[in-house]
Amino acid sequence: MRNILVTGATGTQGGAVVDHLLADSEQWEIYGLTRDASSDAAEALETRGVTVVEGDMTDADRMAELVEGMDAVYGVTAFMEHGTDVEVDQGVTLAEAAADAGVDHFVYSSVGSADADTGLPHFESKWAVEQRIEELGLPATVVRPVFFMQNFAYMMREDIMDGQLAMPLEEGVSLAVVDADDIGQTVVAALSDPDAFLGEVVTLAGDDLTLEEFAAAFSEQLGHEVRPVHVDVADYREMAGDELADMFQWFNDVGYDIDIPALAEWGIETTTFEAFLADSEAWQPTAAAAGAQ
Repeated sequence: MRNILVTGATGTQGGAVVDHLLADSEQWEIYGLTRDASSDAAEALETRGVTVVEGDMTDADRMAELVEGMDAVYGVTAFMEHGTDVEVDQGVTLAEAAADAGVDHFVYSSVGSADADTGLPHFESKWAVEQRIEELGLPATVVRPVFFMQNFAYMMREDIMDGQLAMPLEEGVSLAVVDADDIGQTVVAALSDPDAFLGEVVTLAGDDLTLEEFAAAFSEQLGHEVRPVHVDVADYREMAGDELADMFQWFNDVGYDIDIPALAEWGIETTTFEAFLADSEAWQPTAAAAGAQ
């Protein structure tokens, strides 16, 4: 058995990693890091056989304590609550602790095009962490996921169910998306084959669709028409703020550089958007719509 510390264990990305590690449970003793070990989500992890540990990723002493004796560490950082400076501090603190402890394999979840000089604060923060990992000489794999398929439910489910998909994407612009569950698959693949994955960067996507194609997929899945609406970025900025508006402007002007078929070379089979919708509890058709089909 090998020991692994999974940060963000009760979150979307860390939770996906835990799920896939548990499926490979004969190989791993899993320690899940959370800020509140008494939460319902943390207690649910405990019932599944995960050892839940509590800590703040910016606390160097606590991170040093937690990574001691770990064979592997999975790190994911977050900017939404405390900003990008804290995100950098989280990633750097964890990476330095892992380097000092001699961890065999460090996997960091960054973002697609982190190294592309986007000027987007929450991309640049992850790039800063990547650079520190390289400076430390950590035996590492960097996973760079793109826009999460889960964001549609998180950000706009009500409007979509009402028949409208409104996003600040221009006509003809495609957006690369990924099922967050595929992060778990990729992390376990990397940990299982370090000879292939150490020192590598894996950009992760499952589909690349225009707004019209997303709307058509929702229409097919839900059994009613979902109309695509191209929102002006300036109008979106007033509602969502600069961080997200600047990101969508970058999607329109540049966008991710993705080679989805190349993932097969790693043995990674990502989820298409159509398959994601079919399997997602959030996007099952209503009973009325299902009966009308």
